[in-house]
Amino acid sequence: MFIRKLTVIVVPLGLLLALCLLAPVLSTLGGFWGSLTLGIGLGVMLALLLPLAGATRLREPFAYLLWAPAAILMLVLLYQYLASQGVDVPVLRLLAVNDSRIITLESAFMAYMLTFSIRTGRGI
Repeated sequence: MFIRKLTVIVVPLGLLLALCLLAPVLSTLGGFWGSLTLGIGLGVMLALLLPLAGATRLREPFAYLLWAPAAILMLVLLYQYLASQGVDVPVLRLLAVNDSRIITLESAFMAYMLTFSIRTGRGI
C-alpha cells in the first residue's frame, strides 16, 4: 500500500524532471519544431501522468495524494519567482531557472495535479 502511495507522489515529479531536462535540448530544433515537440511531449506526459501513477478511476482512493507533488512544485515556483526578484538562497540555487518554457511546464503539471486531486479525491 505504501509503494502505491509513493508511486502516486513520485511519478509526476519524475515525468516533470524528464520533460524539463528535454526542454533545452528541444530548443536546438528551432522555434517552431522545438515548441511543437515540447507541446507533444507535454501532452503525452500529461495523458500518461495518472495511469502511470495508478490514479485512473473517477473516485481513486489515492488521487488526493497528488496534492503533495503539486505543493512541492508550488514551493519550487515560489522560489523561482523570488530568485528572479533577487532573493538568493545558496542551497536552492539549482532550482533557479530563467527559462520560461521550464516554468510553463512546471506550472502546467502543478495545476493539472492540483485540479485532479480536488476533482477525484478528498481535495486539499
